[in-house]
Amino acid sequence: SDNIKFKPAALAKVVTGAPLQVDVTANFMFNEKFVVGVAYRWSASLSALVGFQINDSWYIGYGYDLETTKLAGYNSGSHEVFLRYELFNKYDKIVSPRFF
Repeated sequence: SDNIKFKPAALAKVVTGAPLQVDVTANFMFNEKFVVGVAYRWSASLSALVGFQINDSWYIGYGYDLETTKLAGYNSGSHEVFLRYELFNKYDKIVSPRFF
C-alpha cells in the first residue's frame, strides 16, 4: 500500500574481545507521519518505538527498552523520548535521474 511503508534492518557488530552483537528491527510508517517499530538485540534486549513526523524538519518519538538478560531482574526497562531536527530537507532537492 502507498500509505504503509515497511523498513526492516539488521546490524551485526564485531569487536575484538567482545561477543558478536546482532540487532534486528522492523519499522512501519503510516501516511508518511506515524512510525511504529520493534527491535531485538540477540540475547540482550527487546525494544518498541513510536514516532510522529511533526513537519518536514521535526520528528518526535518514544522508545522503551526491556532487558532480556540476567539484568532484567534489577530494572524495569528504560524509557527514551527524542526530538530530531533534519538539517537538509528531502523535499528541497531536485531529482534528475540519469540512466547511463
